[in-house]
Amino acid sequence: MNNTIVTGYQVTLLPIALEHQSLLRQWRNSPEIKQCMFSDETISDAQQLIWFEQVKECENQWHWIVSYRGTFIGSTNIKATEEGASVNESPELEAGLYIGEGRYKNNILAFAPTLAMYDYCFEQFNTQHFKARVKATNSAAIHYNQKLGYKTIRTEEQGSVLEMLLTYNDYQSSTKMLKQYLSRSSKK
Repeated sequence: MNNTIVTGYQVTLLPIALEHQSLLRQWRNSPEIKQCMFSDETISDAQQLIWFEQVKECENQWHWIVSYRGTFIGSTNIKATEEGASVNESPELEAGLYIGEGRYKNNILAFAPTLAMYDYCFEQFNTQHFKARVKATNSAAIHYNQKLGYKTIRTEEQGSVLEMLLTYNDYQSSTKMLKQYLSRSSKK
């Protein structure tokens, strides 16, 4: 069970709880987020609660809601790709993120949850690298991942999905400027 709170780069990642489910469902069902997902079906309230009950005790995937200055702005998660491994022991993790609060979608702050989470995983877990699977039509996610240091390693499913990989060294060298900028004290 994930009860880890992660902070950094002006954001706090709070483990998802029952009271977050309505907001998470609202964001996930929004057309701009749905179109980027591999499953673009509309999620019912019942489906959301079933999903929450399944993942809240999982050790192979952790989910957070992202808070910035006391306002929830998005959701992020990590999943172990190694069969039977927990997130803290798997050498490879797959991460996910969406920013639900519109004013932060095309903002440098959208990098903060990922930077905080990746720093935590590389420093605290057995994480050797991150993997991402992205729809080839999702140019925003591809560009975002490239800014973090991801490299495309394979194209799957008749060119409709890119598989990308991020090593610790590529992450460190690619994110120096982002980290410096987001580490500056913010104006209140």
